[in-house]
Amino acid sequence: MLNIRKFCGIFLIFTLVLACNLPVNHPYTGISPILTATAAARLASPISTNDSFNILSAGNKYIYTIQSGDTLSIISTRFSIGVEDLVRQNPTIEQKNLAGTLMGGESLIIPLPATINWNEQVIILDDACFVYGPSEINFNLENYLQSRSGWISNYIDESGGITVSGLQIIRSTAENYSISPKVLLALLEYELHAISSPQVPASFSLGNNEPARKTLGKQLSWAANILNNGYYGWREGKLLEFSDSSGKQIRPNPANTAASVGLMYYFSRFLSGYELNKAISADGFLATYSALYNENGSKKDSEINLIPANLSQPDLTLPLQPGLKWAFTGGPHSGWGTGYPFAAVDFAPPSEIAGCDPSPYWVTALADGVISRVDVGSLTLDLDKDGHSETGWTIRYLHIAMDRTFSVGTSVSKGEYLGHPSCLGGSSSGRNVHIARLYNGEWIPAGGAIPLNLGGWVVSNGEKEYKGYLTKEDKSLSSSSSGEWFSQLPEQDK
Repeated sequence: MLNIRKFCGIFLIFTLVLACNLPVNHPYTGISPILTATAAARLASPISTNDSFNILSAGNKYIYTIQSGDTLSIISTRFSIGVEDLVRQNPTIEQKNLAGTLMGGESLIIPLPATINWNEQVIILDDACFVYGPSEINFNLENYLQSRSGWISNYIDESGGITVSGLQIIRSTAENYSISPKVLLALLEYELHAISSPQVPASFSLGNNEPARKTLGKQLSWAANILNNGYYGWREGKLLEFSDSSGKQIRPNPANTAASVGLMYYFSRFLSGYELNKAISADGFLATYSALYNENGSKKDSEINLIPANLSQPDLTLPLQPGLKWAFTGGPHSGWGTGYPFAAVDFAPPSEIAGCDPSPYWVTALADGVISRVDVGSLTLDLDKDGHSETGWTIRYLHIAMDRTFSVGTSVSKGEYLGHPSCLGGSSSGRNVHIARLYNGEWIPAGGAIPLNLGGWVVSNGEKEYKGYLTKEDKSLSSSSSGEWFSQLPEQDK
């Protein structure tokens, strides 16, 4: 009897195992199942950690291919070696290159430190695909959405009392943060199937579960801000390592593109392990991007020289009505949002009463140009006058109250009155004007390798965001949010 019971038990187990492995016939719906990013990640294999980073070995040295926007200082920081060692190994580097941007595509011999603790190289996107730059000029976001059947094409958000479409959310986020709308769309598809599925998701979470960020616009804004933090933190050599959502340390390979690190940093905020490996692998975000646009996002930098060698700023003047004591109220800080890039500075007009009411004094054009974008409290001045904010030097003005209506394409001259300092167009604790530079859609740090120079007043970084200095010849000012005496510019000649 015992043997019969044992036999029956074994037979039952065998039957159950066999049944679990038999195919199950589900009713055919005509729709292929769509895996969420999380579900797909659980099926993925982890990225191999045995591969060295993809640059040529030369004994204890490596041949590094210079990326557009690199400087010797930034390369030395990423590789943990001194600038002097770099120059010694590369004697053909001209003196003028020691502080400026280098020629992309050329090679540098890198003497490696004794211990290498970097992760393997991961190239997800080239930088030219990440920023709202030259590669995006011919991309028509509205036409693209109209040609797709996903939920984002007809999405309407009325949660804030104002009707905002999916198109408007993507476009404004792309323009504000200067991130390619194609990158933002690919992110929405990868996380929320915005292009491939007609069904509006129950949650718009792109990685942030704060109760105040439930709407699509606030989620996309958060994601764009984190992407920029990673991109420019790496670009400037400030963000060399970070942890994933489990606390595991990540130290990106020095040969990674800034765009790839930006995406790694974004996904690491809420993923780890298999899920993170999947997102940054060739089968993750990059596969979604390539499928949407039929192009390889890691093959653009060789076609578009985003930041040329020895890039220099054109002649700019202070964008302030002369004859008044303006205050330098904000040292280098974010061009839009919070954190990197530290591309902007702030100036406030003289006033006896603090507040947000527009000042009677004027903000002026700091160079000749044409207006390429206009929004509430914001103007973009295109200095190469081709009408494209995506190319060449552009200046972003924020917190401007305008007495006149500017149209895209309007020409302005240096010194021309544009509007009045206020709090319009973004978060501000008091009336001021916010100035930031971009080149080919990339934010240029105000205190970086190409410092902001306004009529001879040169910006340099302080010990933290919003702190900084303005220096002209033997004069030096420190930023002060309350406009204290040490932040006040001398009265300018009329």
